[in-house]
Amino acid sequence: MRCKLVDVFSKQKLQGNSLAVFYDCQELSKRQMQAWTREMRQFESIFVDTSVTPYRAWIFTMEEELDFAGHPLIGLAYHLHELFGVPDETYTWSIELNQKVVELSSRWRGKHFLATMHQGAPEFIHTLTSKQSEPFYAALGIEQLQPQELPAQVISTGLPYLILPIEHGLSKVSFNTDQLESMLEQYQAKFLYLIDVNNFEGRTWDNLGSIEDIATGSAAGPVAAYLYQQGLTTQADISIGQGRFVDRPSEIKVELKCVGSEIVDAIVSGYVTHVGDFILSD
Repeated sequence: MRCKLVDVFSKQKLQGNSLAVFYDCQELSKRQMQAWTREMRQFESIFVDTSVTPYRAWIFTMEEELDFAGHPLIGLAYHLHELFGVPDETYTWSIELNQKVVELSSRWRGKHFLATMHQGAPEFIHTLTSKQSEPFYAALGIEQLQPQELPAQVISTGLPYLILPIEHGLSKVSFNTDQLESMLEQYQAKFLYLIDVNNFEGRTWDNLGSIEDIATGSAAGPVAAYLYQQGLTTQADISIGQGRFVDRPSEIKVELKCVGSEIVDAIVSGYVTHVGDFILSD
């Protein structure tokens, strides 16, 4: 079995969000996919079968399978372009996941590789009141930093995030709960994303606060939709920074396609850098 290691949302190695792309792995069960993800100890891994059309992919964290994620799909585009493409051409790829088909595109821009993902229209699931938001700020140890005029919202483009706004103080986070998952479930959210609305920089974690994600493509569409809907930007092109607090600076670009005031597509893009190729014994 073969595996490719790439860094996603960065032009440089050892920055951005690392990803293991497993291919030549059609015979693996989901249990084995989960075991290989734990072995590689990546925040997420992606497994792809290119013998079918559209290509079929499965995404795993070290804890569970996900129906959708961002940086694994952006990273997968690099593998597909290298396997089937010509460097100077632009390609589109259709990827079937558990619940949806995602459209990717890829091209080389000079010496850097750029991949793009269409996440579709954002779904605005819940808008929390100030009182409903309070426990989430308290869970992060930043209750004194809760803005009074900006609501928290649950938004999804495939994976529902509670978007929690903050005006400053990203460095002050200190987890005070092991109940975040059940708290989020009340509002149909899977994860929480904390966004500095002044600097467009974010942070997110697993629900125990033990692992901080480096660059979260699945949250980028919802975050950009939040910023736009709340009037925090009038630009349809938004750049989100992440990863600074784990020494893996990353940049995620989002282009919002709108018809009137309605967002009809969130297009997430980022650079991908090749790190290495491996042959694994099964």
